[in-house]
Amino acid sequence: MDDLLLKYNDYIRLKNCRAEYFLENGMVINFIYKEQNFIHLLGLHKLMDIQLMQLYNDKTNKKVQAKYILSRIKKCKLTDAMVKSSVFFSDIKIRYENFSYDNLTTLTYTDVVINFNPALINSKIKSDYLLFEEKGEKGYNHLGIAEDGHTKTRYIETFFHQTTDMYLKGQTIVKIKRFTLYTPDGQIIVTDSF
Repeated sequence: MDDLLLKYNDYIRLKNCRAEYFLENGMVINFIYKEQNFIHLLGLHKLMDIQLMQLYNDKTNKKVQAKYILSRIKKCKLTDAMVKSSVFFSDIKIRYENFSYDNLTTLTYTDVVINFNPALINSKIKSDYLLFEEKGEKGYNHLGIAEDGHTKTRYIETFFHQTTDMYLKGQTIVKIKRFTLYTPDGQIIVTDSF
């Protein structure tokens, strides 16, 4: 099976599941895993030499939206080989290679940046929370959580790996006390306290 399709199938296991993080300061972060977020989580939108992604990024194009891209992945019309042949693949390589069900639901996210200030590092990230885990000398995995301005619900905006702590410096960091993952109908899949 194509590796891009495998990543999609891995992610779709989380469709409409709810994650809940209880923080040391009493705050609670909730978000839903939405199918349409898959494209941005992998960074596919950055592959501007793939015509399909050019059309996707064109705000005037009403046909090539998230559902259309996902249908192309499911039919193996957008493949791992196409992604890796992009001249922009190096921009998403670490994110792409580290993307997995385990990294999205890991119980090792023990800390979170709250009220993330992207201006400190000249970032375009919209996330106001950045869950992170240290991967030893390899750096950090980050899971960015943003709020949908229309529905006021939270969603995963981005997942990325960074070899330095640049996204953490000067930010407010709080410990995570407990993580719970729920099925779409509210059953607990996994829970853990730290």
